[in-house]
Amino acid sequence: MKKIILLFLLLSSLWAAKIDDFARENSYFRDFNSALVRAQKENKIIMLVMVADFCPWCKKFERKTLEHEDIKKLIEQNFIPVIVDNYRDKKYYPKEFTTSALPTVYFINSKTKKSLSKSTLYVNKKDFLKIMQDIIK
Repeated sequence: MKKIILLFLLLSSLWAAKIDDFARENSYFRDFNSALVRAQKENKIIMLVMVADFCPWCKKFERKTLEHEDIKKLIEQNFIPVIVDNYRDKKYYPKEFTTSALPTVYFINSKTKKSLSKSTLYVNKKDFLKIMQDIIK
């Protein structure tokens, strides 16, 4: 039984590391409050990405959509991105943004802290680019 618990703890820590790696490699915040401070300072919209490391559609969204050069450029210019694990990082984002559909991306006004729009489930790069362009108009 102890071996099973240790294995579970080890795997759990590895899952968290994957989101941390993505955040570090792509300059995403890992907690909402830090992103909020930056967004208010720069007068930008928060892009809150809700994922889970066990979610294959989340990984595909990260790899195929969020890491696409056109998407990265638009994010850098117009948004403050933050990525959290919907289940493991509950203390790092406001509870009103908890969701059961993953991945989900909330676009949040940094002054009102209210959602302007949200994108749910996997979205390809072309459609996600359109969503982001509509938000910054």
